[in-house]
Amino acid sequence: MAGSPYDNIPDFGLLYDSVPLYRERADVGFYVEEAKASLGRVLELGSGTGRILLPIARAGCGITGIDSSAQMLERCRAQLAHEAAVVQARVKLAQYDIRNFDLGLTFPLIIAPFRVVQHLITVDDQLQFLGTAARHLTPTGSLIFDVFNPRFDVLVGADGTEREDTPEQRLPDGRTFRRGYRIARVRWLDQVSEAELIYYVDGRRYIQAFELRWYLVTELEHLLARAGLRVRRMYGDFTRGPVREGCPELVVVAEKRLSGV
Repeated sequence: MAGSPYDNIPDFGLLYDSVPLYRERADVGFYVEEAKASLGRVLELGSGTGRILLPIARAGCGITGIDSSAQMLERCRAQLAHEAAVVQARVKLAQYDIRNFDLGLTFPLIIAPFRVVQHLITVDDQLQFLGTAARHLTPTGSLIFDVFNPRFDVLVGADGTEREDTPEQRLPDGRTFRRGYRIARVRWLDQVSEAELIYYVDGRRYIQAFELRWYLVTELEHLLARAGLRVRRMYGDFTRGPVREGCPELVVVAEKRLSGV
């Protein structure tokens, strides 16, 4: 299995958990509520350091988390070790490519939070991911994921300038840390932003370069249909507001399509 680009930066899991923008995201409560309502074990695709997985387990739900990054899983296991034994017993973790895995199980709820689907650049990757998720859904289960609603004014204005999103702070081990970001290029025909997150740790500079695919509503509907799924609901934010012009998110709740429908 191919490794994860996250594993190329030392202590990436710790750095990830130190970004205030991630800690303050409003998605945790939303996914915890969905997990509690599902009345069954949850599968999280791209579970990372446990930012959402751990609160779901604390809420009393069993959850299986998979990720391609050994470093992120290691961080998640380290944090899980500090939880109560009853919480630890609810969690299973495994390293897989989220596009292609077989757990031999089905789940009433599968989640792929915080832009996971936007790291799937090609249509083949997107369909492989959705097909694999669909095979792991119970007949009446839900697949929930979120992507940002693209702001074309921001994309047009992207000029490659580095901007700070995390002011300098101290890590638990005493090192200094700050982070910047920039959009190096927008590939309009591909609907892809070439992004960089720049981590500064005790003066050392590490760049996490990646491509981020953005989607429109009708495109998501067509992709899901090709994978045997359909939109059950779609929200414009994590308070379950409507999808409308300028909404920040596209939160998709998908289900299997019934035969002949």
